[in-house]
Amino acid sequence: MSIYVKNGILHVSGAQDKLRQKGQERPDFLSNYTMLDIETTGLSPYRDRITELGAVKVRNGQIVDQYTNLVKFPKNNKVPAFITKLNGITEEQIINEGIPAEQAITEFREFIGDDVIAGYNINFDLNFLYDLSQKFKLPILNNDYVDVLRLARAYYPRERHNRLIDCMQRAGIAKVEQHHGLADSLDTIKVYNDFSEHFTDELLENARNKIKNVDLTGDEVDYYQLGYRNPVQNKKIVLSGHIHMDNEDAGKMIENMGGKNVDKVDPMTNYLIMGDHDFFRKDNEDLNTARDFIKNGSKIKRLSESFFLGMLDDWARS
Repeated sequence: MSIYVKNGILHVSGAQDKLRQKGQERPDFLSNYTMLDIETTGLSPYRDRITELGAVKVRNGQIVDQYTNLVKFPKNNKVPAFITKLNGITEEQIINEGIPAEQAITEFREFIGDDVIAGYNINFDLNFLYDLSQKFKLPILNNDYVDVLRLARAYYPRERHNRLIDCMQRAGIAKVEQHHGLADSLDTIKVYNDFSEHFTDELLENARNKIKNVDLTGDEVDYYQLGYRNPVQNKKIVLSGHIHMDNEDAGKMIENMGGKNVDKVDPMTNYLIMGDHDFFRKDNEDLNTARDFIKNGSKIKRLSESFFLGMLDDWARS
């Protein structure tokens, strides 16, 4: 095996250092942990920013400490209108009430410490927090974690949606979600505690069994092993430039995941995966070809190898 998922963690020979070295998911009901939630300007840690941090420290099942702060960056604190409509956070509020990003993430990292982290769809939060921690050379955020969304899917297997607000309403906890870090952390604790009271050993085992384990370069991969949200399914992909993954193994992985690995860019190409150091080169033939097709209406997405692997890691942990 050279590209595989073990216990929800993606392993890629030759390119492991391009992945965030996050901890392992451990579905369980704990007495000691830190529940956290963040607000951001969007969905991508590469393009968007954290606007608010919130966390609650729990010991022996009881809340013992809390953290909350708006996060201010030195150059840009604009907040998209739809985000302000969602949670009320504005650029003016961040500038007037927020604390500098370096101070905020340093305090937040210290608050978390070595705790197991809990949260709702927590991998989203971890990506932002991991990158900001690395930016300021803080200890790697590799704490193990509990994703309450994983538990929700096991508890409500027939429901189409299992958002935090859905679980809150079903349990009679609250009718609305506040979309603020601290408030949502406190509400998620209530949902987590409700699950703890009603879960059976069988339900918990079902949740644990949903964590992916699959050899992506094996001779055969069953569709059920790939689950939902497969980012490669039905995608036509070209690998270009200096890729740290073994090209043959990467191609086999793409084919095993329901994609199509091809040698040359054409108008129907979906992803052009480029080596990180090739991403901005002007002499890459595949990139120049893709740009010509894009000018004529093709929807080719250019992705760095690191970004592509990050997509795969998010899928592996989903």
